[in-house]
Amino acid sequence: MTELKIDRQQLLKLRSESHALNPMVLLGQNGLTDAVLKEIGKALDSHGLVKIRIPGDDREERDADIERILNEMGAARIQTIGKTVTIWRPMPEKENSRAVSSKDSEEDRPRSRGGKILRTDKKRIAKRKTPIRRAHPKRKRTVKKAQGAAS
Repeated sequence: MTELKIDRQQLLKLRSESHALNPMVLLGQNGLTDAVLKEIGKALDSHGLVKIRIPGDDREERDADIERILNEMGAARIQTIGKTVTIWRPMPEKENSRAVSSKDSEEDRPRSRGGKILRTDKKRIAKRKTPIRRAHPKRKRTVKKAQGAAS
């Protein structure tokens, strides 16, 4: 495989997402082994965006390890800061996962007890509605109102 190329907009978006990540894979004293490459592959499959910490003071050796990771994993380099490199690879499509539509999701459906909507569900549904801004009829300013609320 070869290194994956991505456009600038996607690179900037992924770089901002990677800021809060901690390194998931830490190379040990044995360096880049097949077991480490396998772990990097698992991390890329489950997360997509992975930070890797590569120890050692030799910059050329670190760059060679990074190039080997990128070529073998088919990933793109997002950012390199010191001994930490962030790589990204699109996550594979899950074959056996059952797609849940928004109609069937647990949060959208109110729980019922004998055909009656529970009070806690009414509050939860009311919180979910996004506020809209409307001009107050007498004052010349806007007032936040929840959608669906009586005017």
